[in-house]
Amino acid sequence: MTSRIWLVLWLCAAPALAQPAPRAPTPPPRAPTPPPPPADDMAAFDRDLDALFATGGLTAAQAAARAGAASPTVRRRVAELDAAVAQLQAAELARVPVVSGRASYTRLSHVAPFTIPVGPGVAIQSLENAYLAEAQLVIPLSDYVLRYPRLVDAARLGADAARLNKRSSELSAGEDARLAYYEWVRAKLQVLIAQRQLVQVQRTLDQVRALTEVQRLSRADLLRVESQEAQAEQVVDQLANLAALREEQLRLLIGAPVREPLAIGEDIRADVAVGEAAQLDQLMTSAARQRLEFQVIDTGIQAKDSQRAAEQANLLPRLSAFGTADYADPNPRVFPQEDKFTFTWQIGAQLTWTLNDALISRTTDHRLRAEANELRADRENLEHGTRIEILAAQQAVAIAQRSLATSQKGLAAAEEGYRVRKELLDAERATAV
Repeated sequence: MTSRIWLVLWLCAAPALAQPAPRAPTPPPRAPTPPPPPADDMAAFDRDLDALFATGGLTAAQAAARAGAASPTVRRRVAELDAAVAQLQAAELARVPVVSGRASYTRLSHVAPFTIPVGPGVAIQSLENAYLAEAQLVIPLSDYVLRYPRLVDAARLGADAARLNKRSSELSAGEDARLAYYEWVRAKLQVLIAQRQLVQVQRTLDQVRALTEVQRLSRADLLRVESQEAQAEQVVDQLANLAALREEQLRLLIGAPVREPLAIGEDIRADVAVGEAAQLDQLMTSAARQRLEFQVIDTGIQAKDSQRAAEQANLLPRLSAFGTADYADPNPRVFPQEDKFTFTWQIGAQLTWTLNDALISRTTDHRLRAEANELRADRENLEHGTRIEILAAQQAVAIAQRSLATSQKGLAAAEEGYRVRKELLDAERATAV
């Protein structure tokens, strides 16, 4: 199996044993009887490997599923989506007619009565207290046709882009968690292999010490193997620290607390099926159609175009219908003034155009056009980056397949070399130098 081949190759290539050397010309004292051979290293390694993969442990799929809820980036995208939805609701509410009300009281200064010089003369008194209750309704008729539909479309596209961006962040967080999971698994396996290598060096050291005591090997052989033992112990410590680091990274990505034990629940020793390689252009077309990043940018460009169309309406006169109802004491439409409440109303239509709105609308249109061009440039950069990623992935798969075949041949050579060197050492025909 693929993963097992790599692990065994590392274990079997341990530098515990060395090349054969000629025996001393003077026969030394007889060596003690060598200890019985240890249990088969491969069987012991398989047992340790089986113990590493726990039933019910964490799998890569579970890590990816948990990463979406634990990722701060995803939570930010959720907040952006909420803001976009609120903006869409505001755009839809803009279509509601403008309804306003006003109530006021005004104290007026005293004015002398005005006398109309007709006949006996009529004196008109000036009232000093004025009360008003007013309701007003404005319906922007032209905006319903030219402006509001495009604003709603732009806001809806913005919400769609935020929704796609959120989903893209969830997938990205899941992929990061998968990579962190397999890095953690690799670190755990490296620790296991380093520990097995240390055991192998220690067994060799026991044999070398016994042969050195009976002067079958030199002290240089003993010191060399002791140095190898120290190096193996250092490697174990380094890899243990690396495994702890990888585990902490995985915990942060999936939101696992410190008190939660993590165990490997996915047996990676099974062979990995590799599909048939497609053409680069075909894969690029599929990526541009399926990847959410492209959809986010395309939706953003459409939203900018809709906003530009809405801004064009500000260049034209605006037609509105209005109606007003007044209940006032005194009512200004009643002559002469009377100290009593009177109800009056008025309705009409108006056509307005504001120079300032037109000038600002032109600059806003330039800004939106520039932002749309930015998104188009981002899409082009994304296409270039995606094409390089696809090509690199294709090459990596081909190299991995070639490396697997090479490793299989190297494994056979390493197993045979290890067997021969071990037999030579057991027969006192090899040293560790």
